[in-house]
Amino acid sequence: MASFFRANSLRASSLELLEKYRNDLPEHEIEMLLESAYVSEFPSQPRPTRADLHGLGRDLAVGRWALQAETWIEQRIRNQTPVQHLTRESHFYGRSFEVGPEALIPRPETEILVHEVLRELKTGDDRTLRGAEVGLGSGVISLTLLAELGPKLQMVATEVEEGASELAKRNAQRLGVSSRLEGVLVADSPRARAQAQVLEPLVGYGPFDFLVSNPPYLVAGSDEAQVEVVRSEPHRALFAPPGDPLYFYREIASGAVNLLRPKGMIALEIPHERSQEIEQLFRAERVTIRQDLSGRDRVLVAFLK
Repeated sequence: MASFFRANSLRASSLELLEKYRNDLPEHEIEMLLESAYVSEFPSQPRPTRADLHGLGRDLAVGRWALQAETWIEQRIRNQTPVQHLTRESHFYGRSFEVGPEALIPRPETEILVHEVLRELKTGDDRTLRGAEVGLGSGVISLTLLAELGPKLQMVATEVEEGASELAKRNAQRLGVSSRLEGVLVADSPRARAQAQVLEPLVGYGPFDFLVSNPPYLVAGSDEAQVEVVRSEPHRALFAPPGDPLYFYREIASGAVNLLRPKGMIALEIPHERSQEIEQLFRAERVTIRQDLSGRDRVLVAFLK
């Protein structure tokens, strides 16, 4: 694809770029790439609004950001690279996180999980809480909880991918919560994975007041995930073990009682296709299924006896 701004990249406008590529990409994707390119060059300036990008707001600074945005647009069109992998940025629960192919791109549905955990925890007293997460990824769940609840919360989280763990560390520093997050990098080998129980790495760190997780739950070979997602994102974070889509939920349901305090809470993102099967795994004092904004079963919240 011929470059649109090679000759005068420093003076190219976002409006020109939006017009040039409007038939190649959805407008909101072009806007996301423009916004991130601008912020990467001018981090101390306010993020450009849609009005700014469309030439209806403030004048944006001249720089190389339009050339960067064009490069990303071409990569997006040519390779279908996820926008968030190009910009290394994603927004979750009102905050910006570094992301990449090392971990899942945060989904809006996962904000429902965080919202439900916060709703339950904010109704309690002001005592210090200790939480655990299985599968830290880029850190959006644990770090958002730490940022929202402040000094009253400490978190311990497991992760099997070193790249994802490093992402989470940088995001923790970005949000200023590093001192309240302890990451546990799990041995990553076929033998270790076959022998270890899901919650085993957390033994010795508890007891915990709650456990939260968005575990791998898709069925490989099914149509539960978009083709682009399967091509671009880490399969171990997407798919349950072959032939056992309930594996992580069963492990958590059976082992959480040994890690949590009495009346402790378990909060999990779940696939709506198997919500009833997962609910039946939990023999707790109270089990509730919460829906996402589309009305689909998305979160399970259980309280132990």
